[in-house]
Amino acid sequence: MIKAVIFDLDHTLFDRNGTLKSLVTALRKEFQVNEKMTDEEIAAEWCYADRTFVYSGWEYIFGYLKEKGVLLGSPDFQDYCEFLYKYFELISVPFPETVPMLEKLRGLGYKTGLITNGNHKLQYAKIRNLELSGHFDEIIVTGDYGIHKPDREIFDIMREKLGFSADEIVYVGDNPVNDIEGARNAGWHTIWMKSTGFWLDEIEKAEREVFTVSEVIDAVLSLEE
Repeated sequence: MIKAVIFDLDHTLFDRNGTLKSLVTALRKEFQVNEKMTDEEIAAEWCYADRTFVYSGWEYIFGYLKEKGVLLGSPDFQDYCEFLYKYFELISVPFPETVPMLEKLRGLGYKTGLITNGNHKLQYAKIRNLELSGHFDEIIVTGDYGIHKPDREIFDIMREKLGFSADEIVYVGDNPVNDIEGARNAGWHTIWMKSTGFWLDEIEKAEREVFTVSEVIDAVLSLEE
């Protein structure tokens, strides 16, 4: 019997693509950007790079933007990272279905939680901007523990906080390694959020797959059957 549904944050509960699109004007102000490209063209390249290389690291996304001529001159990668940290603390575009879905899960009697990789300041700023804090029974930002997904220990810490057995917990996330394989190795049920659309062939598939936040509840209920 499922008793808790735990989530990843980025690309799972908030719209990273929508957030990047909202930052194009700021990108133009901070960096030398190709003036021949429209905001829509820049956003399309940025979102494609984020979806494609999000599991590899920001340096790959940064390299793609330079290779495609979005960023011109000799931009510094550290400056790019500081730009993202600055604006991700200020702006996070939610999926409109996120809060209603969390409220419905809790109304059905499930405990809810969040495990997100990253540092305390940045991840809690996102959670605050998205107004999600009050919708979770437990929140773990891995930077507070010095342990990061897919390390099984971070999942075990959440399980102990909840007081449930591993087979009573479902994890929902977009990253095949950090989220799905990490949760599976901890003995949890798994649901893959296909927001990026990229799977790694060497990783065993999740028990369920969903395209949108609104599909999560049905996926959880199907695991009860």
